[in-house]
Amino acid sequence: MSSPSRLEVREGPDINLYNQILIPLYGTNVAESVVQYSLSLAKTYDAALHVLSIQDEDRTGLESDQVTTQEEWDTAAVIEPVVDQAHSLGLNVIPAVDRGHSPDVIRQYAEENDIDLLVHQKPKQTRLARVLQRDVSSHIIQNIPLPVLTIPDRNPSDPVGGSSTSQFTDILVPTDGYDEASVAFKHGLQIAKRHNATLHGLLVVDKQSYSSRPGYTWREVTDSWEQRGDRLLEDITEKAATLDVPVRTTLSYGQAQQEILEYTEVNGIDLVTMGTRGLTGIRRLLQGSVAARVIEEADSPVLTINRTTAELKKHPYTFLRKENQNRILIN
Repeated sequence: MSSPSRLEVREGPDINLYNQILIPLYGTNVAESVVQYSLSLAKTYDAALHVLSIQDEDRTGLESDQVTTQEEWDTAAVIEPVVDQAHSLGLNVIPAVDRGHSPDVIRQYAEENDIDLLVHQKPKQTRLARVLQRDVSSHIIQNIPLPVLTIPDRNPSDPVGGSSTSQFTDILVPTDGYDEASVAFKHGLQIAKRHNATLHGLLVVDKQSYSSRPGYTWREVTDSWEQRGDRLLEDITEKAATLDVPVRTTLSYGQAQQEILEYTEVNGIDLVTMGTRGLTGIRRLLQGSVAARVIEEADSPVLTINRTTAELKKHPYTFLRKENQNRILIN
């Protein structure tokens, strides 16, 4: 991974970020908030909405040859209300049914259909549901090479069909200058442009960074991050200005996830766009994932960009679609 660098944005007209949006449905309990956000985004971006009902063999404990006709019908029936709502809004909707290990099914479907955005449900708050869903959710967010929008199980602030044309008014972009955060910033900036929203840039000088810089005092580490932070936040301001997007920037001190969550609550943020580097091994045990904690505790939707997505440049600024190279690359 490259070191933190100045953010780059290709100037130009408003870019249609999302042309193919995927909403995977698991079982028969469909979160209305996920459906409403998906419909609203598809309408905003004039995107095709793919509704994929998955019968997860890991959850049912059944092999493919053990699945009954009734269970297949139940899986297919979940799609019907979503399709009906999409049609009532004049949307292009593509229904699909599949079974298997959910992340594998999603990856294959995304590859075959050139999906731009995955809208995903936040794991439920009950202990059992969280145990069942967390591993799948974490795998999707960290490994599938797509922007993933995780929606809390609540009603959207601006339901489809409301008087406003935008459900996002204040968008927070936490940054540290790494590739994942830089791509997340570009998504956040274009979403803010499309929705006439205010963009909030936040850089947190995290005390945990001191332990990763042996031989330096806390003051030296702080000075280094302050200088880098000033440059990054200045870049955010400049890039937002090129698209006439209102912007506010803040440099704060503390633990990253706590500062992000507090800023989100205090400033009425209704969308967070951020990178996730997918820590592994001892670093994950000691530090955890900032993005995972924000997703778990935030009341607002969170759009995440993982390392693979950043490396593939799966965003509208540098990812050039070609006739023979327009599929997601999956190892």
